[in-house]
Amino acid sequence: MSWQPGPAGAGGWRDLVETPSAPRTGTPPHGDPLLTLVHLSDVHLCDAASPARQEYLDHFGDPDSPWAGRLPEIGTYRPQEILTLQVAAAALEAVGRTAVGPVTGAPLDAVLVTGDATDNAQSNELGWYTTLMAGGTVRADARDWVGTRGDAPWFWHPEGTDTPDRPTTAYGYPQVPGLVEAASAPVRSPGVGVPWFGVHGNHDGLLQGVVVPDPALDALATGARRVVDLAPGQTPLVIPEAVAEIGPARYTHRSDSPTEPVRPDSARALVVPGQFAAAQSAAGAGGTPGPGNSWSADIGEVRLVAIDTVNPHGGWQGSIDEAQLDWLDRRLAEAAGGYVVLTSHHPSWTLVNGYAPAGAGRRVLADELLRLLLRHTGVVAWVAGHVHAHTSLWHPRPPALGPTGGFWEITTASLIDWPQQGRVLELVREPGGLALASTVLDHLGAPGSLDDPLALAGLSRTLAVNDYRARDGLLSRAAGRPQDRDTVWRMPDPRSRLR
Repeated sequence: MSWQPGPAGAGGWRDLVETPSAPRTGTPPHGDPLLTLVHLSDVHLCDAASPARQEYLDHFGDPDSPWAGRLPEIGTYRPQEILTLQVAAAALEAVGRTAVGPVTGAPLDAVLVTGDATDNAQSNELGWYTTLMAGGTVRADARDWVGTRGDAPWFWHPEGTDTPDRPTTAYGYPQVPGLVEAASAPVRSPGVGVPWFGVHGNHDGLLQGVVVPDPALDALATGARRVVDLAPGQTPLVIPEAVAEIGPARYTHRSDSPTEPVRPDSARALVVPGQFAAAQSAAGAGGTPGPGNSWSADIGEVRLVAIDTVNPHGGWQGSIDEAQLDWLDRRLAEAAGGYVVLTSHHPSWTLVNGYAPAGAGRRVLADELLRLLLRHTGVVAWVAGHVHAHTSLWHPRPPALGPTGGFWEITTASLIDWPQQGRVLELVREPGGLALASTVLDHLGAPGSLDDPLALAGLSRTLAVNDYRARDGLLSRAAGRPQDRDTVWRMPDPRSRLR
């Protein structure tokens, strides 16, 4: 069974209904299972009450804004952002019920989280992530969330206010009395229960996934005032600087920006270099460290190799440095005769952020990295996130770079936006080549009482499918095509030439 939107009501609002899952595309594989992996991505554990967030910018991109279509995607606010802990716990409970691969029946080897585990590069968010993965109780206080502000009609007010908000009046959002209190209750995670690995994402190292942390921004994050609007005389044309695809980027508030009081919290201190990798390791994440946040790990005949595609100089698109490129080349060469699965946060087509300040090293972009990967015949898959969508892409090896073959590049949808799914990947060696079987994995959230964290996760998924900024087709693109979801991809076996 799977969740799908039902009939549209007032304002286009749709509740979710359970429907039979679509049939699998491709014939099931038969052979030797090599790797069974749960892939989760873009959890975006969000301290929604943090004063270091820039929600006030987001409404300039709303469909009814005069600036709609004139600004880049902003993405600093989501109505479901106070429910990310509940969704993560629901997803890990679903993982706990996945003892074996649904196609091969082989035992689950590991869980892989490909970045943006946190939303705003804050230490408290990082602590929630590692506690959830290891197993334990977490809590996010949502009482200062912008959804409790009665004077901001562009935010959803689930508790209701004297001034009706636009999501409710224009797009049919419901009233949910008690939601803020329920979202602030402790959430218990069962943990992963199997070996796990984590990849560094742009939201894990940069504020709002874009801006390099500095002492002034750290003071904003831990302080008692939140910016709530543009400063006098500013226009929305400053927004592209705050959400830059290519670095540099900067927060655009000023000393005269309007603010409101919030509860200060020193736990919101911004992460520093090395903190993400150290926290994961302390929580039990595996992998032999490489440069920065890269790592490698061997699981049977398969080598997992993770690269850090976050540009530390700013911008939400990716790249790597030359030290990682050299290290990756060596790790792939050492795996000659075996199978390699590369993993990163950014997929290939988003490795376009070549910005580096004067004196910093050169950034390596997509074309150069792909040429390296295709020279190493053992690479059979690249698993990534970032784009919040189920996608698949075949990279054939040009004849000039070696024997016939190539690898599949797979991205998995996020756990914050629709459809809030992970996937199970099963790599199988068949007599005629390799097969990579995919099965999407829904979290266990379902409608119910606000006292039940699983019901709150179900509400989050319903809010996600009703995103009024994505009703033009982005929702269906995020869910992917049938051949991106429950399917089987096939490729030549690079080891067959060695036997």
